[in-house]
Amino acid sequence: MKTLRNRLVLITGGGHGLGLETARKFAEAGATVLISDRDPERVSAAVQELAKDGLQASGYVFDVTDAADVRLARERILRERGRIAVLINNAGIVCGGEFQDIPLEKHLTTIDVNSNGPIIVTHTFLDDLLSQDESALVNIASASALIPLPNAASYAASKWAVLGFTDSLREEMKLRGERQLTVTAICPSYITTGMFHGVKPPLLAPLLTPEWLAERIVRSVRKKKDQLLAPSLVSLIPLAKATWPRFLFRRLLTFLGVYQSMHDWQGHAGLPETPGTPEVVRAAG
Repeated sequence: MKTLRNRLVLITGGGHGLGLETARKFAEAGATVLISDRDPERVSAAVQELAKDGLQASGYVFDVTDAADVRLARERILRERGRIAVLINNAGIVCGGEFQDIPLEKHLTTIDVNSNGPIIVTHTFLDDLLSQDESALVNIASASALIPLPNAASYAASKWAVLGFTDSLREEMKLRGERQLTVTAICPSYITTGMFHGVKPPLLAPLLTPEWLAERIVRSVRKKKDQLLAPSLVSLIPLAKATWPRFLFRRLLTFLGVYQSMHDWQGHAGLPETPGTPEVVRAAG
């Protein structure tokens, strides 16, 4: 994208963590930032935090899993701000533990927020993106979209879905000749947002800070990247997965500690809980 100045950027799950840092980086680049979250207090606090740093942002409250709510938000944004040029589908949740020990409702909620949410929001705002001379759709997936992740089966499944949706929509847009829209998948390893408290990062894959990753998300939009894999170890996964025998690939991930990484997950640290689901954390990555 040639310039982000005065471009309208909508970030879901922007009330804290990676979403808030991404909002900060876009605002610093001159974009007009819209922060969304389903929690009004989080939205207000995020807007105020950016304002303290001399950065302007507006807040919109909606639930990404509620199509009617998202449509109403779009109508309000159209009236008040105009058509967005960049959409960051960042809102997400995680639940960890052995699959059978987690209540079914939490698995289904994870799929609903992480997989259905980006589809609903993208479907609602896609025409606005396509109306621009340049635009970007960014979906926050995960390194777990590329590999199995024991003790987070539904989370990994939801992120596999996000990556499949992103890659498929990108190719569909190209087939349609919609060259103005860049569709990007972000696949990071664990991030220090608090949602993965207790995890043991794999070898050669240190915890990422939201500030570091947010900078690279903005850079990916500027450079029209299809995909961002971070850290560098993650970029090797597709090649190893495609060329190594399955048993060797499994041994590699076990040796690196990937398969054991969620074993001691303890929930969240320093983040507000999602109402009604005490072990589920609203965040992204």
